[in-house]
Formats: sequence, C-alpha cells, structure tokens
Amino acid sequence: MSLFLNRNRQFVFLSLRGLVLLCLIVFFVASMTQAQQSVRAGALMRQGPANWYPLVCTLDDGAKVVVKEKKAGWVCIEATGNRVGWISSNALISSTGSRGEGGGYGKDREFTGVPKKGVDRAAVGAMIKGLNVRLGIKTEVASAYEPLPGINERSINQFRQGLISEEVDAPVTAMVTGKSLLPRYLSLSPVLAAQQIAAWGGHKERLGLYCNQILFWMADRAGAYNVTPHAYATERGNNALCFPGGWIVIGGELISVIQDESELAGVIGHELAHAVFQHGEQAMSKESWRLREAEVFAELDEETGFEYDEDIAELEQWSASVIQTVRRQHSLDIELTADSASTVWLARAGYDPEGLMRFLKRLRQQFGDSLTGHGNLSIAWLNSRNELDTRITRLEKQIKKIKRKLKRKNISGKRFERRFQQNKRG
Repeated sequence: MSLFLNRNRQFVFLSLRGLVLLCLIVFFVASMTQAQQSVRAGALMRQGPANWYPLVCTLDDGAKVVVKEKKAGWVCIEATGNRVGWISSNALISSTGSRGEGGGYGKDREFTGVPKKGVDRAAVGAMIKGLNVRLGIKTEVASAYEPLPGINERSINQFRQGLISEEVDAPVTAMVTGKSLLPRYLSLSPVLAAQQIAAWGGHKERLGLYCNQILFWMADRAGAYNVTPHAYATERGNNALCFPGGWIVIGGELISVIQDESELAGVIGHELAHAVFQHGEQAMSKESWRLREAEVFAELDEETGFEYDEDIAELEQWSASVIQTVRRQHSLDIELTADSASTVWLARAGYDPEGLMRFLKRLRQQFGDSLTGHGNLSIAWLNSRNELDTRITRLEKQIKKIKRKLKRKNISGKRFERRFQQNKRG
C-alpha cells in the first residue's frame, strides 16, 4: 500500500512538473508571437537610434521583427538572420494595421513599384564601386552604409542647441506605402549624386556638413523612416536636386540667394519631401523604359563581380533617365505638397516657419520678371511666375494657421542668421 501511494505521489509530482513546463513553453511561444510585428514598406535598419546612423540593412516589405527596446521615437529590433538594429517607431505596423508611434501623417497612399528584397552593405558597396568605374565618375559620395565625416552624436547635439522641437498639429500629405524602390537606388543614387557634384565644381565640405546637420534634424521632425538623408553643397549650380532615397545636392548659386538657416532648412525640407513622398520614383515608374529598368536591376542583383559588359549600355541609359527625371520640373501639385510639408517640418524643428516662403518671395523679387525658361537662376528651381505666385499664396495661408498655434504656445521660430553666414563661407 505504501509503495502504491509513493508511486502515485511521484506520478502526480511528475504530472504537475510537466504541466508547469508545458505552461511555460506556451507562455514563451505566445510572448514571442505577440512581440513580433511587421514593418512598413521602405523600413531601414540603422546602427543606432537616429537617422544619421549608417544602415545595417533594408527590410523586406512586411518583414516580421521582434521589438527589443524603445528609445525616443526609435525601436531596437531583431530581424531574420539575427540582424539587430534600430528603426523609426513609425515604420512598424500596429496590430490594427495602422502606423506605429510618432506618425503624424494622413492616410497612406499605395505606390506599387519594382518588387524589392533586402539589400546589404556588401552588395551596395560593390555595386557603387563598379558603377563609378564603369561610368567614369571620380567624385566619391558616401553610401548609406558608411558614416558621414563629422557627423556624430556630439556634433549633432551641439548643432541642435537652441532648437526646440514642437509637435505642430498640422496635416501633412501621407507617406507612400506599397512596394519600395529604395533598395534599387542605394547603389545608383550616390553615383549619380557624385556625377552632379562633379558637374557643379565639387563639394564644399564645411558647408556640406552644415547642410547635413540641418537635413538630419528636418528628417527627424518629419518622421521620415523611408529615406537615407545625405546633403552636399557645391561650388556652382543654380538648383537643388534630390536623387531617389534622399541624396540632396544644393548648388552654390542657389545658396548665395539664401540669407539665413531657416531659409536653407526650408529648401532642404522641400527636397526632402520629394524623397519622402517618392515623387521622382513615381514619375520614373510612368516612363516607357520602366520594364527594361527592372530587367537590368534583376541582372545586377545576381552579379557579384559586377561584370556587366552586355548590360552597361542599358545601365547608362537608366542612369541618364534618372538624372533627366530628377532635373525635370515637377508639376504644381507636387511642388505645393513639398512646400507644405517643408513648412510644417520647419515649425516642428523650431525654425521660423516663414523660411521657405521668404526665400520664394526673394526669388520672385529678384528673378520673377525673367521667368522665361532660358536657364537663369530662377528657372532652375521655379516653373513660372504664375505658379510661383500660387505657391507663395498657399504658404501664406498655411503659415497663418501655424503661427496662431505657435503664438498660443508663446513660441517664436529661430532664423540663425549669424550661424548661417559663418557656415556659408565654408
């Protein structure tokens, strides 16, 4: 009898231990499943919790990730292949299918482009090197996987002293969702930006560093999770161009008309908006050669040694098409969208929200009567006198609403005239 009772006790003990173990396993699996979230199209994994950190990799549309840590609008995640890095919190898709924390945008618009897959540093670096050699480009531009000279936590914090970020409750056109084309441009855009920099007389390092500090701050206030911000200031050039993904080149002649940092930030924000909303990519997707582009990149994706003798003609044609599209004047609706977004971001970043409008008014005053389409400074960044008037009128109405909100908060945006003049000479 005693033996029987002992065996029963052992059986019950083992059963209870097994049940507890089973419960722990179920709880662990449930916790892991619950912690997994999906990422939005264009999500970029970085080495640290800020948009100035180099990339770790791009993430597939809808990729499952595990959130490990949260910090000031950024989340540390683990993706497939034990890849760990940081993404903007608004790049996560919540359980309801809406944007994660820190959105501030309206309803997303879907843009279907070339199907994408994750791209890593080695592939991009090798492709950039190969393209530079093939296209004969000597000026080098950092890839999204490399740190920019002079950009670090100390320099960023020092730059942002005196700038107060504000949550301005103003509508901004929604980001684009769907298939992201960014991985295709991580290799091509730096090469084409380098080509433009060389054509405009080379890069001014000190001024470029200053422009990058402004760009990173504006991108931060925009919540722009789908771009790789890079800014370059050149000796010459009467325009500002944004290559797909966020490589911005600002011409020296255009900068010569700017008088303070809020105006420069307005111009940079305008170009950033073209990258965030994929204006260039959408325009290029409508071109007749888009199918050939997909074929060329599919072939390049399979190459590791970059021996594309048979495809170099198509590659050069694609590069020329991208440059042509980037330089092409956008429609008035697109320019109004970029103006509006930049102005909201100016206010959120602590700048005078009139910066971009003030710059446009100066261009109208100096060059408005000569908007004839023959290549002077005003033509490079503006379409026509009538469209310029429309843009300024829209901004005046928008800024009145923004300033009423800022006045209630007893806040006045900064211009930083002296700091701009000091860096303008660099």
